[in-house]
This record gives sequence, C-alpha cells and structure tokens, in this order.
Amino acid sequence: MVNSGTSLIHPTVPPTLQPLNQSDLLLIERVREELVQRGINPPSWREADSEKRRRFYDEVRSILIDQGENRSSVNRNAQIITDALSGVGLLDQLLRDPYVEEIFVRNGVVAVEYDGSFYHLGKLADDSYFENLAVHVADQGGATLRGDRPAVLIDLPGGERFTAIVPRLSTEGTAINIRTFGRRVRTLEEMEQTGTFAKCDPTSIGLLQTFTNPAEKDTRSELTCRIQSLKDTPDRFLAWMVANLAGSLMIAGEMGSGKTTLLNALSGFLPVSAPIAALETFRELEIQHPFLLRTVAPAELSPGTPGVTLDWVLNVIYTRMNPAAILVGEVVGNEALQFLKATCLGRKALTTIHGGTIEESLMRLEQLALAAAPELGLAAVRSMVAMGLDVIALMGRVNRSGRVQRTLQAIATIKGINAKGDYCLNYLYRAEGDESLPVFEQAYHQLEGMK
Repeated sequence: MVNSGTSLIHPTVPPTLQPLNQSDLLLIERVREELVQRGINPPSWREADSEKRRRFYDEVRSILIDQGENRSSVNRNAQIITDALSGVGLLDQLLRDPYVEEIFVRNGVVAVEYDGSFYHLGKLADDSYFENLAVHVADQGGATLRGDRPAVLIDLPGGERFTAIVPRLSTEGTAINIRTFGRRVRTLEEMEQTGTFAKCDPTSIGLLQTFTNPAEKDTRSELTCRIQSLKDTPDRFLAWMVANLAGSLMIAGEMGSGKTTLLNALSGFLPVSAPIAALETFRELEIQHPFLLRTVAPAELSPGTPGVTLDWVLNVIYTRMNPAAILVGEVVGNEALQFLKATCLGRKALTTIHGGTIEESLMRLEQLALAAAPELGLAAVRSMVAMGLDVIALMGRVNRSGRVQRTLQAIATIKGINAKGDYCLNYLYRAEGDESLPVFEQAYHQLEGMK
C-alpha cells in the first residue's frame, strides 16, 4: 500500500489506454497457439512471483521477434499478450494505477472511478474480448461462468473484487466491475483536507442553481440546457430530481396511463457521469443512457430449476457492481421487495406500479412486498417504504372531448410515518381540485432537505 500524501505526485486524469483492434485480438490468439506448441504455460493467475511473469513476458517477446513483428511495437504487444494470458487483460494497466478505485466495463466500453471522479475511457475492445476475459478469470478462480451460472464473483490475487455478468443474463453485452481496496493509505489529516468531514450545503454545490432564470445563468451542459428549456411545470421538477439522483421515485397509475412512457422519458435525464443498472423480469423499459448494466431474470424459480433469480441478481448488482441508481421494471409481484431493498441500500431506485391514487399505489406496494416475504410484517414493510421511497408521481387517463389523454395527476413526497403508523404525505402538485399547488423552488428545497 502507498501513502499518497508522501510518495505520489497526484495525476489529474486517469491513464489513457489504447483500444485493442481486430489485429491485436488475432495476434493474441496466434501467440497463444505458438506458446502451446512450444509447451510454454502462462504463469498462474494467482502467481505472486513477479520474476515468473517477467520470464513469460520475455518468452512472448521472443516469439513476436521470431514472427517478424515490428521492433517498434514488440514491447507494447508483448505486454498486451502477457496481460491477456496471465492477468485481467488490458484492465491490468488500470490496476497498476493506485488512484483507480473501480473499473467498469459495459459492452466493451470502459470507465473508471478515479480518485473520486467518474471517467469514460471509451470502447477499448469488442464485447467478445471481455466475455472471454471474464470466463478466463472465472476459470482461474475455480468458478464457472457458463450455462445457468451467468455471473461470477472472484477475489483477484491483489485483493481486488472482480464481478462479471455475461449474456444472456446481461442483455447489453458483458458487464464487469473490479473494485480495489486500500491501495492508498490516507491519513485523517488528508481526509480532512479533501472535505470528508465538511458539512455539505446543498445550495452551494450548484444543484439548485439549475433552476434560476436561464437568462441569468451560463449554459454549462446539454443536460442543464434541457432542464432549463422545460416550463416551470411538474416535469421540470421530475427531470431535476432524476438528473441529480435526488431521490427514489415510484410512478403509479392505472393500466395504460403512461407510467412506463414517463419513466423512459425521465431516463434521458440520468447523469451520464454515473453508472446505471436496470433490473427487469421481462424487457420493457427503453432506457436512454450510454453506460447501462441491464439484466433480465425471473422473480422466482420452481424448486430444482437451475438459474438465478431477480433477488440474487439485485444482490450482485447492488453489493458488487456499484450503480449510482437502479431502474426496476414494473412492480407486479416479488419485484416489490427487490425495489424496496434497492431503495434502502443507500442508492436511488426508480420503478412503476399500478394504482388509481397515490395512497392505493402505496398499499399495493405493501401488499406485494408482504406476499413475497410475509414474515416481515406490515410495520417493517411500511418502515422500508417510508425510509427508502422519496417521491410518488401519479399518472392518469383523462377523457377529454371523447379522447383519452394521459396526464400527470399528482406528485407527493413521503415524510416518514405518523404516530398512528400512517404515511405522512406531502403533495407538491395536484392537477385538479382546490389543493392545486405549483411545483417551484420550494419543492426542490423540500426534497433536498428530506433525507
């Protein structure tokens, strides 16, 4: 472990990795075949002796020279092949950087959390490369990543945690996370200097400034411009909420009221600088996000049936793959419990549910969660709802002049449970009636101060 305060010059951005093209992948296979013919085995995946790895690198380099490889690229290619056959491929280059805190791979696209910031590194190889890499790591770790076990959790030799989900469980290509631990020792003084213990004032970090008059504010990002272009109506509040991951959201409504349509539209405001996960029992959502981990799994399996369930996948995704938010497909059964678990794990979750009113949708959420786990009891489930769920939006079908329109009917926040055990609902907006309320700055401030 390295003390970053004394022995490292802090780089400002993560290292740049050269993508692997088709020629690189063919070269790896060609050298692999030559190594087999010569009887040379790559060092064990858990090999701690760096000298053995160095000797293997020299063997690979020798093969490349014998095959007439350009001298200017021999060292680079020898390193790529050595990493591919004995480590975690090109991701080894990132593991060698002590400021890389987590590595994300989604369908060939790589990103890192680097000293607290999220960076996209781009598409570094075809998805097949990373799928083969995940299978290789699983094999070396004594696990299986095939058939009815489409996910693997392995500890790497350096103590890093390797998690991978492959198709068909992952519907958007291979997903890999590598989380590092304790490679930089930070002193209490350093943590204090970097703001670990500083009190956060939401009004000072730019979130609420998004909603000042656009004429008085510079346009700093496409997302900000989109939010500013919306009228001061409920959709602006919901867009702001999703863009800032300010709370967990449940969109309720009767059948065909536009719940999924609204959730799909709001997904376009999810922050690009955050990894997002989607968990469904069948593919329904059309999520607008460039860095998405998406899985489809059954809510339950018959006894003796091989495979993984929604509950198992949720545990893997949330505890090992570090999404900033998760979208759960429509809650119609056991998904209710998975959604509540997700909201109570410190990250934000979004879903849809049937219900004619906000109160009815909450009752339905409770009923479905209790049906999945009756041993919890109503009081525990209600506590989970009150603690984890922040905002409920209600969609409805309104008949106007013989034509059905799908409109937003209400938005409410949950502010805990009262002495009678009932939810304390605060309506930010109602489409009709005497209690109509505008959704303006007060709503943003209110949500900021809720949790």
